[in-house]
Amino acid sequence: MPQPPSPPPPRLSLRPPTIKPWTRTKVETVGSFRVFDVLRAEMRAPDGRVVPHPIYTFTCPTWCNVLAITEDNQVVLVWQYRHGTDAMSLELPGGAADPGEPPMEAARRELREETGYEAQTLEPLVTVHPNPALQGNLHHMFLARGARRVAETSFDPTEECELALVPVSELAALVDEGHITHALCVVGIERFLRRGR
Repeated sequence: MPQPPSPPPPRLSLRPPTIKPWTRTKVETVGSFRVFDVLRAEMRAPDGRVVPHPIYTFTCPTWCNVLAITEDNQVVLVWQYRHGTDAMSLELPGGAADPGEPPMEAARRELREETGYEAQTLEPLVTVHPNPALQGNLHHMFLARGARRVAETSFDPTEECELALVPVSELAALVDEGHITHALCVVGIERFLRRGR
């Protein structure tokens, strides 16, 4: 299971946990659905107790998105329909990395496919586990500067996006007023704003 890079030693008074990880005694794939697999695991607690019911989790590919800023200080966003909420969602462009594709290259590819934009620079912004309770994959967020339109969009067969350019100065309001609600976009935007841009 992928792990994020080791963080620097904490400067906070955080102490390591005293509880121990649980053990997977048996794991099987019970369903494969193109963008995720469902795993069924039998578990043992650290004190030796056998967990009385199976634990189900998802395996997903590495995910990425990119906060791209144009030369005239606009943020490159996309509108797209999301099946989970059955609604339109305003988001940072992004998606899943292909097998063996480095996250930064996946972010660069997704930016171009969904928006037609490329950027002069791309740098890591933050890496998170999207939902550790159910998934083990990582989500990498990148900051791109000097973004400019260089191509037409190129969507997957089940994907459709509409470009939205918004001034950087409006990013905080888009989150605060509930226009951007996708958690993985909010995390990247908040990190960007906290860094002082």
